[in-house]
Amino acid sequence: MTLSIYIFKKFIIAITICTVVTYLIFFIFSLIGNLSESFSFISILYISLLNALQIFTYIPSYIFILSICLFVLDLKSRNELIIVKEYTKLRGLFLVISPILILFVLLEYKKDYASLSIEKFKSNLINERNLNNIKLLIEYDDYKKKYSIFNKNIEKNDIVEQYLSYQIKNFKIESGEFSSNLILKENDLLSNETTLYNNNNFQVDTFEKKLFDDFSIFWSENPETIIKKNSTTSNSNYRIIKSNVFTTLFYFCVAMVFLSKKLIERNVNFLKIFLLVLFIFFYHLVIPKIMINNFDYYFQFISLIVFLLIFLKIKKYE
Repeated sequence: MTLSIYIFKKFIIAITICTVVTYLIFFIFSLIGNLSESFSFISILYISLLNALQIFTYIPSYIFILSICLFVLDLKSRNELIIVKEYTKLRGLFLVISPILILFVLLEYKKDYASLSIEKFKSNLINERNLNNIKLLIEYDDYKKKYSIFNKNIEKNDIVEQYLSYQIKNFKIESGEFSSNLILKENDLLSNETTLYNNNNFQVDTFEKKLFDDFSIFWSENPETIIKKNSTTSNSNYRIIKSNVFTTLFYFCVAMVFLSKKLIERNVNFLKIFLLVLFIFFYHLVIPKIMINNFDYYFQFISLIVFLLIFLKIKKYE
């Protein structure tokens, strides 16, 4: 019990050190980059702090990798790793660090929501100075993406000067709309003259056309510059389960690599371990971003199998 508490405390210390150091580095670089902006110094500090925090939400897994690496190196430098592996089996080590593993899995699951919340807060700070006059709305499903760009008049806060919208399918523009003759009518955005693109042809529609429903509500409730909406409703449970299983396997694989008994050996090849962890890390980052239309389900299922095989391969030698 005493050894388990000692291991847990060591791991928490490693996470704290890695988090604080990397946060300070991100903050300093963000601060340097924002010094040229036309904000007050207090606003620049706030935005830089938020930028640094937002980076954590993009890739929380790198903190876990750095932390467990520091944790193992610290134990190895004190010759404590041999004692830990002698008296604690791999299953016991996983039980000790399981609360931290669960925490990082939850962070991965909620990272998009956290990033969006920070982005909204940043946009509110910028909007107070009327500097955020453009919004980009991205709506997407499995095979299509629709981009809507609104250019607002800074001097007249209730008017949008230009509207551009286009839909992409299979990396090609399918249709589009453009108008600079806009009016607000009963909270809806309408156009008196719209340039339309469809089937490789352009035409001008001079009739009144509704472009966006409840535009006033949309603009006030979405202060951020870039708004993303997933219009896919089918198979959402499958995607959530797949994402959580994929992320859990990733963290277990990384933990097993660093907690493997091979690290006890004096002639251990750290380059191989580093390359293996690097491969697992990039695999975890890249694979979920790949969409292969009709074969996406098969591709994602194979990606889960690959992680499962890596997990079983490492476990075999324990």
